[in-house]
Amino acid sequence: MRFFVMLSSLAVLTLSSQILSAPAQDEQYVPGVWHYRSVACVNTTVLLVGPRLVSDDQKTFTKEEFEQTGVEVEFNTFLGSDPVNHMQAAVVHYQDTPGNKIMMNERPGDRVQVCFLSRPAPTLTCNPDEDNRGRMFRVYDYRQHAQYDGMNSEHFCGGA
Repeated sequence: MRFFVMLSSLAVLTLSSQILSAPAQDEQYVPGVWHYRSVACVNTTVLLVGPRLVSDDQKTFTKEEFEQTGVEVEFNTFLGSDPVNHMQAAVVHYQDTPGNKIMMNERPGDRVQVCFLSRPAPTLTCNPDEDNRGRMFRVYDYRQHAQYDGMNSEHFCGGA
């Protein structure tokens, strides 16, 4: 009985240390690389990483700028784009959004899997053939072994 208690305690300690050291992830989706035929996914690389709000000529960023405004990551793929309004796939997060730490730690050239999840439906205020905003992506970062998801813009199709 004492041996079992020691093993149980060891297992709890091991599991606790793994949970504490793992990066925060969006657990809404199955972790790891996806191999579903029903979801469009591509292997690509990170193009740009920066705070959500920056000035046009800004080249370097502080940790505080990421934490105060959020994060934007663009990828070297046009997945989810329409031929008329060609746009790079991207994910934009406001501050304190789950997945921000993963995004902040990405660097241009990092290998990622980008999966296109959805686009908005046409409404009176949103024509998704002309307005690329509102596309949803799920991203798996191979280097960090972590995932996040989000929309490609700050505003939804037809929004501000």
